[in-house]
Amino acid sequence: MSTTPEASAPPPRKRRPPRRVEVTNVQVLSPAMRRITLKGTELEGFAPELPASYIKLIFPEPGQTEPERPLPDAPRPKAMRTYTPLAVRPEVHEVDVDFVLHGEGPASTWAAQAKVGNVIFLMGPGPGYALDKTATEHLLIADDSALPAVENILSELPASAKVQLLVEVISADEERPLKSAAKLTTQWLARGTDHREAGKPLEQALRVLAISADAKIYLACEAAAMRRIRKLLTDELGIDRKNIVGRGYWKLDVVNHPDHDYGEGD
Repeated sequence: MSTTPEASAPPPRKRRPPRRVEVTNVQVLSPAMRRITLKGTELEGFAPELPASYIKLIFPEPGQTEPERPLPDAPRPKAMRTYTPLAVRPEVHEVDVDFVLHGEGPASTWAAQAKVGNVIFLMGPGPGYALDKTATEHLLIADDSALPAVENILSELPASAKVQLLVEVISADEERPLKSAAKLTTQWLARGTDHREAGKPLEQALRVLAISADAKIYLACEAAAMRRIRKLLTDELGIDRKNIVGRGYWKLDVVNHPDHDYGEGD
């Protein structure tokens, strides 16, 4: 009989207090993307420490004009989703969030109809990406859901860095200029409207891409695709797994996908 103690479950993460925010601007970036500015005095002190940090947004449920403020010990709100803020302006209590319109869930439905004055709640920030700014080569692999995280990372990289970026989107209509002080090479890859194809254009592009063995890799897309691509990188392309950070941003046919899906147990 083994005397090794069973591993105890990690303590539950402390829920950050919800912050009431109001829509102050809605910008149409493309047919499937909206940039919405959220503002509120309750954003006082909101300041993510790392790029690609996440937040939770709580949307109205059917029959509500605005969501109820969640209580500390209440069950997880049904209409809560995870996003990465594109930009944070703490001096004026503002946050910009990009929304992909990809279905009829509470977030997509709300974003497609959002108007100035609409109210939701924001929680966070959660952990971000520990970017190695001393590395000279980076490979960023993402789909449209992770574009704000990619833009966060690009904004932090120095001019001495070289970056290869692969971005999977619905169509060429979703392409947009991306800026960085780093030397940036970008490939936009069209997936089409069938979400079951998620990750396949990224896999095809990686098979013919020259990747430095020392490149730091950030991989963020649909959860199953993230696992497939990470396996491709390690098993077929010979990349050291310690150089790869993976994030499952969403999961096909799953409504409330966890924000902490790093695939570390695979």
